[in-house]
Amino acid sequence: MNYRHAFHAGNHADVLKHAVLLNCLDALKRKPTAFAVLDTHAGRGLYDLLSDDALRSPEWQGGIARLWDWQGAPPLVARLLTAVRAFNADGALRTYPGSPALIVPALRDGDPLSACELHPEEHAALRRALPRQANIQVHARDGWEALGALLPPPQKRGLVLIDPPYEQPNELAIAGQGISAALKRFAHGMYLWWRPLKSEAELNAADAELRAHGDLATLRADLWTDTPAPQGRLVGSSLFLINPPFGLDEALHAALPMLANRLGAGAHGWRINKVDKS
Repeated sequence: MNYRHAFHAGNHADVLKHAVLLNCLDALKRKPTAFAVLDTHAGRGLYDLLSDDALRSPEWQGGIARLWDWQGAPPLVARLLTAVRAFNADGALRTYPGSPALIVPALRDGDPLSACELHPEEHAALRRALPRQANIQVHARDGWEALGALLPPPQKRGLVLIDPPYEQPNELAIAGQGISAALKRFAHGMYLWWRPLKSEAELNAADAELRAHGDLATLRADLWTDTPAPQGRLVGSSLFLINPPFGLDEALHAALPMLANRLGAGAHGWRINKVDKS
């Protein structure tokens, strides 16, 4: 599949991923010590939902648009809506912030972000989208290479966001191998890995490979708006977290049933699988 961010900005997958991303960042800020964030496949940062790319496949209409006026949204979703509304000051939904744009306002002065984007046009747009600050670095480099070059961070604490475009048929395996290697250098880091929910068997195998690395706390959260299938359009997504923040599973249990109902276009659903350290 081709999951170039511009074609899918603001869809159901972004809603799930970014709500959890903000929860992870808020959790890291509970401690006063600095932390680093590595976004391995950052995209362009900001997305115009009325652009040609977005209108070619207006998936945001079945995603963030369905949540925009949600009164009484669960806290996990309400936090995301507050963050997205900050990019739409007039109250009309036009701009959707990608992960690096959401990360920057959540950082403190001493918390650095390394945002990696290899595609030349996307990289140039990302540089324009993010503020020029000492703690923000935009890299024109391969995200998989960055896992080896930029970890562990000097801060010793941090979040690694892995959200590749899945343009290669073996990219799920590549991601698993990259995370496995990163864990050898940064085992206590927090990892947030997004995957398309297409083949349950492939995801289960990838999860098992990572869990075999040792005594890791993990959490997997899946959300689908219709029945997932190996072929065809993306209707479900899966998040796999290593060293997830305290309280995230409770927040997901409170949010996912309502979120699935809100976004569902068919046989929708959700599930959570948490494995604590032994």
